[in-house]
Amino acid sequence: MGGALSLQRVLSGELSRRNFLTRPPEPSPEMLLSQPSGSVFIGKTKLLSVPFFWGPKKLVNPHLCVAGITGSGKSYFIKTFITRANIVMGSNALILDWAGEYCDWVRAAGGRVISFGQEGINLLELGGASPHNRSRQVLEALELLAELPKNSPQARLTEEALEQAYGSKGFAINKPAHSGKKAPTLQDVHRLLLARSKSKKDAAVSQDSSEAARRIRNLLLSSGKSFTVSTFPLSSLLSGLVCVDLHSLPSESLRSIAGLAILQFVKERMRAGEYSATPLPKLFVVVDEAWKIASDGNSEVATIVREGRKYGFSLIVASQNPTDVHRSIFSSAGTVMCFRLTLSSEREYVRSSLSYSDYFEEQSHSLSVGQALVHLEFSRHQACPRDFIISKIEGEELLETCTIRGGKMVLELEKSELSRKLLSFGLTDRQSAEVFSEFERKNYSVEAQKFAAMLEKMGHGKSAVVSLLRDLGASERELLSVFSEGKGRGEKGALEAEVSLRDEGRSKK
Repeated sequence: MGGALSLQRVLSGELSRRNFLTRPPEPSPEMLLSQPSGSVFIGKTKLLSVPFFWGPKKLVNPHLCVAGITGSGKSYFIKTFITRANIVMGSNALILDWAGEYCDWVRAAGGRVISFGQEGINLLELGGASPHNRSRQVLEALELLAELPKNSPQARLTEEALEQAYGSKGFAINKPAHSGKKAPTLQDVHRLLLARSKSKKDAAVSQDSSEAARRIRNLLLSSGKSFTVSTFPLSSLLSGLVCVDLHSLPSESLRSIAGLAILQFVKERMRAGEYSATPLPKLFVVVDEAWKIASDGNSEVATIVREGRKYGFSLIVASQNPTDVHRSIFSSAGTVMCFRLTLSSEREYVRSSLSYSDYFEEQSHSLSVGQALVHLEFSRHQACPRDFIISKIEGEELLETCTIRGGKMVLELEKSELSRKLLSFGLTDRQSAEVFSEFERKNYSVEAQKFAAMLEKMGHGKSAVVSLLRDLGASERELLSVFSEGKGRGEKGALEAEVSLRDEGRSKK
């Protein structure tokens, strides 16, 4: 049949755009596959469906940074990861839980939950450090988190009171502690500062001591016994599956002080241990939503990132907002898992830290629940891409997703995460079950107006429902597209003006 096949002249530029002979942008199978006995299976790549086994032997370090909005699959990934790491590598896990979202899972998995408020830790417990070093660590925590002015007379007097408190209990200031001695507490430090404030020899010292004592007193009053009595041995944190639940502490600063104290102990134990010849981590430390200590490039988080590999420690830093994690931590991790992010400023922070291509920037806009952009830093130079997309985290349990849609808004969330958010929002177990019954009837996809109407019927105002949707990842303009339907031009214009101001404020922030 003449004319069925003909030759055409094609420019090389047009030919290159067709890319039919170009390998998709993914690492080679040799870098994605590892021995099952020393690696953790995560899922399959989106383009070529190559199984990805996380193997620390091939990476520059075993640390992970995980970012993603609520319900995008972040916590589901972490639970799956540490479960398989324990099975495959025999690794232990310590979770510092700022929001209380891991507690039920840890209990169900046979682990131990330590709830601050009911239990506590003496901030002056040495944990292997000398009294002088522990005094410096406590002082740094107070300067960072309790608004104690850095390098001020108040800070100097507080450090002197800390060392004096150790001396009063029979500790040599520069020597490791002997067993059997009971460490002093912040109450002892407060009494020493208060006594010095009553001195009439130096008015300036008296005033500074009084102000330092006031800060310690406020910390003691707001934290109860959480920072004065150790109700569990610190060594118990390093074996098995342990979750330290910090969400009951009344402020972010108190949660951060507790988390920082535990990380300081972990660091001391890490440095006291022997060099680890095996690259397989012995302990994974999960720090989730700890923005006050993860945003400091000189914190214990950064120290463990720098030194953890040689001692068999691995850090997993997780956050809804990647800008809460200091760039030196974010860009130094051997593995970055980036789930869906709604704000362009957050995606730009990730891209500028990892320097990935336009292709992955475009793909990151439309990640669904359980999909993640992965960045690997190999221990040796490899002539292959370091970035790829996981089509879905393949966990130990089914990853069920719920969708709330309306206008320009499409929210996809883990069912377990949405359930936790609804309970935190104030719904009873019965009301939450009613909401999920509606999701089941609608094939797990509910209109936003219907979702809002159900919550309003249960006694929650529209403004509260809008705040919940915003917390679930909806942008201001998406909310506008949902709730401005059917409104008059004047009312809609007012809403648009309000959204414009909010967007500008979020951008500046």
